[in-house]
Amino acid sequence: MKKFRTKLFFIFCIFSNFLKSETVTQQELLEMYRDGFITKEDYEILKADVGEGGNLSIDGEYLYELKVNGTTVSKTYKSIFKNKKSYFPLKGFFYLGDSLEKIEINKKRIERENEEDISLKEEDILFQDDDIYLASDIFKSIFLTNYKEDNESYKLYFYTNFATPEDLKIKLDRTKEELEEKNEENTLLYTNNRKLFELGYLRTKFNQIFKKDKDSGENRFKRDWEAELEYQGAFLGGQLVTEYDVKEKRFNDAVLRYDEIWEKHTLEIGNYSAGNGYAREWGLSFKKDKGYILTSDKTYIIRENVPIGSRVELLYLGVPIDVQDAKNGVVTFENSEIKGNREYLLKIYQPDGIITFRKINTTNDYNQQNKGQIEYDIDMREDHDSGKVKTDSSIYYGLTDNLTVGLGYKREIEEINEKNHYLDVGKVELVYSNFIFRNPYVLSVEDERVFNNIYDKNNNKNVKDKNNQIYKGQIDIGKFRFKGEYETKDKYYEDKNRSNYSVEYRPFSGLELEYEKEVTNYYGEGNKKDLNEVLSASYSKSYKNFLFSGEYEKSLKDKDSYSANVYYNGFRTFTTKWENKWSNNGEDYETAFTVFNSSNRVMDYTVEFRYSEKDKDMVTFKFNLNYDNWFNFESFVDKKGNQEYKVGVDRITDLKNPRLKLDTMDSCRIKAITFIDLNDNNICDDDEPRIDNVKVKIGGKEAKTDKKGEAMLYGIPNHVTYDLKPTIRKPSFILGKNKIQVRGKNTSTLTAYIPVKPMLTLTGIVNIDPTITKNQQEKVIIYSDILVKVKELNGKVIDMAVPDETGIFEISGLLPKKYVVEVTYEGGTYSIKKLNSEVKMSYSNDTDNTFKFNMSKRQIQ
Repeated sequence: MKKFRTKLFFIFCIFSNFLKSETVTQQELLEMYRDGFITKEDYEILKADVGEGGNLSIDGEYLYELKVNGTTVSKTYKSIFKNKKSYFPLKGFFYLGDSLEKIEINKKRIERENEEDISLKEEDILFQDDDIYLASDIFKSIFLTNYKEDNESYKLYFYTNFATPEDLKIKLDRTKEELEEKNEENTLLYTNNRKLFELGYLRTKFNQIFKKDKDSGENRFKRDWEAELEYQGAFLGGQLVTEYDVKEKRFNDAVLRYDEIWEKHTLEIGNYSAGNGYAREWGLSFKKDKGYILTSDKTYIIRENVPIGSRVELLYLGVPIDVQDAKNGVVTFENSEIKGNREYLLKIYQPDGIITFRKINTTNDYNQQNKGQIEYDIDMREDHDSGKVKTDSSIYYGLTDNLTVGLGYKREIEEINEKNHYLDVGKVELVYSNFIFRNPYVLSVEDERVFNNIYDKNNNKNVKDKNNQIYKGQIDIGKFRFKGEYETKDKYYEDKNRSNYSVEYRPFSGLELEYEKEVTNYYGEGNKKDLNEVLSASYSKSYKNFLFSGEYEKSLKDKDSYSANVYYNGFRTFTTKWENKWSNNGEDYETAFTVFNSSNRVMDYTVEFRYSEKDKDMVTFKFNLNYDNWFNFESFVDKKGNQEYKVGVDRITDLKNPRLKLDTMDSCRIKAITFIDLNDNNICDDDEPRIDNVKVKIGGKEAKTDKKGEAMLYGIPNHVTYDLKPTIRKPSFILGKNKIQVRGKNTSTLTAYIPVKPMLTLTGIVNIDPTITKNQQEKVIIYSDILVKVKELNGKVIDMAVPDETGIFEISGLLPKKYVVEVTYEGGTYSIKKLNSEVKMSYSNDTDNTFKFNMSKRQIQ
């Protein structure tokens, strides 16, 4: 004890001189202790004199063990302590993370690309040892969520605000495992079978109407009513959609539709209401639906089939610009914001609360096809007035990836010499597209000719001269698009030829400038000519929840017109739009303010105020409300005092289960059948037993299988892929690697089979070679040193076991497939090579799923 005190006093005297001169730091003490120059007791005593409470009190440089997100990345991370501040270097902390940001540092500020700049004081930054040292608080604000300094053990703990390479590796490994698991999954996707007939869904709409018409001198409300029945169900392998007007006692359009019957083409057979009265017209169409219609006056109309009862928003640049309710399963948008070469999004709110999206690209593709691709557009419609059928059909085929050939045939109905005649018109079209100096271009040639020879006495012309040729071209060069079209006509027409040229310029996103010139020359004396030039500009800009748009058009023929619109969807449950339009050189002004809601599942409404300067009395107020898919209210009021109110019900009924509350007609019923897949082929064979008490679930709907192994789920929306999730309550059965999915295409019942796998047990028997031992007690010890692993073929361990005192082991929960059995001797008495053997589990009665192996002093076999 005396010798120890003398040694401690000697060391303390030496260090006292160092401490007085402030040349000894805590880290130097720590290093001396680590190197064995002083004992732990000496270190603890001297450390207290260096810094009170173990904290740094001397300016200088210190080496830390740096841990980033729990992982040691450096044993010598240098930190500077100065003026009671810690400074951390940048170079020693250089990391590649999951984000990229440009940061510029000078003595006065830190300029950041994605965040606000940071102003620096003189004491916030040090330039030393070819490195940049930032004060700990500044360093943290850029790189860290938190940090901790342990100045007793000289450890730094950094917790980054980005993912480090180590974090990314962990994520990558997990993603790899998920992909491997997904790759092993066997997805069973079930869809509807087309049925000859099955009862579907009925939508009942009834409104009581109260109307006051000031224009007719009425000063009191008149009562009226309206009622409609909409039906959708499986019929002749397709979907029958029809509507019956109860008040007028007549059917409106009745359509038999086959969606995606071939290569995204839709076949539609319909019996349509022809104007007023009870006139009907038959029609047939077979075409690939592009989602929009381009009219003769170059107006774009978006038209799409959606679930009956849906409310649909039209989005542009992410902001809703219009909302419409589906009518008989169709939604139509006619909006000034709809233009060519744009992408729109339909946000479809189905009555059941499901939200789906569809993209609509209003890009004229000139009917181009890839090599071998074919597209049809066939339309036949009965004309009630003439009793004849008119036809318009086209077919386009891609000879190569650049060249498309089109053939068309039209059978028009035209009154000639006071009689209705057929005009047979044929068309040939060639479309060629390619690049020139990386600039894409399209060329099109179209020749249309009439085959009939009928002399028109009234016009003194023959219809065989009703021919025309059209030449089109388009090329994109940088931000410019040049388009040209030249049409020449035979002398049956009054106009001889027409040329149209346009230049579109988009200097930056949102701004479109266009100049268009059209010249028409006519037959006859005087060389009559018609000239029109149009200069237009439009601008659209989205900012946060706003969309601003403006348009200006100046024409030689028409007076100037311009518009300015603002759309806002920043409110929680509704969207507003304010539309303004000036026409007739700005003299006529019309404005409309609309508020509409779609995101609320319980209540949908639209409120509209409209005013026109041209018609001073045109101040109108509209309000529409649909509550919980059964109550409906509509109102209309204008400045004159005209009023109209509608109050009623709007209800959907499943005719096979009328008591069920149904939210959408475009849905199907799902019959889930669970069975024991004894032969492991995922097919429900006649001799395979069914399982009851299995809970099946799709979204928020669930049901249990009965004694027949069947469960019914109602009102599952079509055209959406759902995971069917079974919960198997019997512990001896599992779903295995199968994943069950369903996707309804029509209203017929969809049958989904759920193959359930009985779990197998692998029984193993170990035989000890007599040359090792015959003693049972010694065998028990050897058994306890044997480890058995059952692995997937990819090496993933499924389960482990140790043989019991008799040398037998069991591993349960296995499926009928191949596994690898690894047997290892873990004891130290013998040097025995481990065994890797492949086994196949099976439901077959010929296989007992038993694994036997022998163990000698050298090997296991």
